[in-house]
Amino acid sequence: MEQLIILGLGARSTLFYQEKLHELYFCKKGGYSTFPFILKQLDFNSINPYLPNNTSVIAPILQRELKDYNRAEVKLLVPNITIHKILDKIEFNSQIIHPYELLNKELENSKLSNLVFFGTKFTNNDSYIASYIKDRSIEKLRDDEVLFLDDLRKNVYANTENNEDIIIYNKLIEKYSENYIVIIACTELSIINSSKNKNVIDLSILQCRESMKIIAQ
Repeated sequence: MEQLIILGLGARSTLFYQEKLHELYFCKKGGYSTFPFILKQLDFNSINPYLPNNTSVIAPILQRELKDYNRAEVKLLVPNITIHKILDKIEFNSQIIHPYELLNKELENSKLSNLVFFGTKFTNNDSYIASYIKDRSIEKLRDDEVLFLDDLRKNVYANTENNEDIIIYNKLIEKYSENYIVIIACTELSIINSSKNKNVIDLSILQCRESMKIIAQ
């Protein structure tokens, strides 16, 4: 029997995934339905200082924490987009619900070829993403926009974001989505994303929808 494991990291981002899964499951099943999953909590502070590139520190922690779930029937949902760069370097028997693999499938339905990523400051300077995205052009944000998004996602993590910054953020999405596919590639930025524009792809939502397909067949 297939089983979904959520790796609990930051409290707010992990809760966002749980609530979205319950919402999607309830819409499909109705009644008193709640999405069936197991939460494997990990102290995010043990790995966050070493993101995004310190594989030698992070990989052993992930392998140790997930060893009891390293089985083919397990589907692993990780509520942190950046950490998948390290997960790619670890051999797991369990299937990782991978945001960038899902993005590739989603892009097949889009006629626009130019992308822009909203994420951490590392996201906009990382060849890792380009290795997943084929035949697409990735536009660079302005330096001040990169810094704004990086500060904003930190504030969301700490529950200290303000309405003015959220308005600026959503206007930034609106501006870029006129000519680009906007990829929301940070869970904290997913939490405050209110756009319904078809040119906006939220990686967290892609992960949740894929989880639904697996568990609620």
